[in-house]
Amino acid sequence: MRDNKAGILASIGLLTAAAIWGFAFVVVKNSLDVVPPTYMLAFRFSIAAILLALICYRKLQNLKKGTIRNGAVLGFWLFFSYLVQTIGCQYTTAGKNAFLTSAYVVIVPFLGWLLFRKRPDGFCMAAAFLAVIGMGMLSLQGDLSVNIGDVLTLICAVGFAFHMIYIDRYAKSGDPVVLTVLQLAFAALFSWILAPFLDGGFPVGAFEADIIGAMLYLGIFSTMLGFLLQNVGQKYTPPNTASLLLSMESVFGVLFSALLLGERMTGRMLAGCVLLFIAVLLAETKLSFLSKIFVVFYPDDYMDSAYEIDYEGLYQEGYRGVLFDIDNTLATHGGPADSRVVELFQRLRRIGFRSCLLSNNKRERVESFNDSIGGYFIEDAHKPSARGYEKGMELMGTAQENTLFVGDQIFTDIYGAKRAGIRNILVKPIHPKEEIQIVLKRYLERIVLHFYKIQRGKL
Repeated sequence: MRDNKAGILASIGLLTAAAIWGFAFVVVKNSLDVVPPTYMLAFRFSIAAILLALICYRKLQNLKKGTIRNGAVLGFWLFFSYLVQTIGCQYTTAGKNAFLTSAYVVIVPFLGWLLFRKRPDGFCMAAAFLAVIGMGMLSLQGDLSVNIGDVLTLICAVGFAFHMIYIDRYAKSGDPVVLTVLQLAFAALFSWILAPFLDGGFPVGAFEADIIGAMLYLGIFSTMLGFLLQNVGQKYTPPNTASLLLSMESVFGVLFSALLLGERMTGRMLAGCVLLFIAVLLAETKLSFLSKIFVVFYPDDYMDSAYEIDYEGLYQEGYRGVLFDIDNTLATHGGPADSRVVELFQRLRRIGFRSCLLSNNKRERVESFNDSIGGYFIEDAHKPSARGYEKGMELMGTAQENTLFVGDQIFTDIYGAKRAGIRNILVKPIHPKEEIQIVLKRYLERIVLHFYKIQRGKL
């Protein structure tokens, strides 16, 4: 119960961090007319670094040169990313700024490939494809030109990707809290050094009450508290769940921008947001959350062929009846019962098994196939309905606990057997030549099998 409560609180914390960051896009957009980008970063990083250092001052004693150097590198990438993001927000909407920034999630695996020669998996490739389309729909204008603010935001996404790469590299050898304080401190230092050159004189308007409130929000909530909620939340939340919750930052950014700034998005831009959000989920979670949904389709066993199953061993375990699919399980689609089929059913009878063919095909097909083996058969079974499986058990005189099913399709054969409550064995299809509706289902089956193999430790 305690672990569940901690996990729930951690998830709430991560979602809160995403909401805080989403609202920050509105705060930044509203403040840029008074406080230039670099000075804004100087304020927010200084506030966050000082407060976090006061809270964690004991951890900062006896700092090593290597840790300081790592903090400086992280601070540079943090400063650079936020700088181009903040400048970009001057020329584009806060909503687009939020969504385009989230593209860093898709960029990270490819940056790792470039730096460390670690090739991204298929999920990352698919995510990149969707992200490119989504960013195009979100950023391209009517004449196919791109806003300078969108370009800067995409550069910011690349900077954040470098930041993530180096965080992963340095956090393994150092205290993440210390690194957080150091990177914030160095980001503040870089901001103060470059602000006079990039933005000119000190912004007098920064002392206005509403601007002070905005800078305190960015420093305390968006920077210090946001990082703190992320670090603590990820300790009690699985990485995939954490990334899913944090990726909601872009969604909150669009919502707050629409509600508070009156920003409106076209249908094409909304579609681009959806594609980019899907790309982020695909890259971060690899759709692992689908495994909880797909579990109802997982077979009890997965074999290369119906002819390689250890039926003798199954008989010793107490099984007495076997239900078989026909097409692509025992023979090619529409093919006859050849000598291998006949030998299998003779073997089953010698062992002591009763058998029954269970097919969704028409009576003519099923009956002609059964003539060669002489057993029970059921045509038009309407799999995955459990009724055909139950009728097959009645014919064989068996029950759920001593009957098993063998078939080649997940969404009909295996799912039906699971609904009927009997053991099931999925086998690979004998031949790839199938009807078009089955071919399409095979693509979906590959996704289910991917997560099935992960669960079984085969990937």
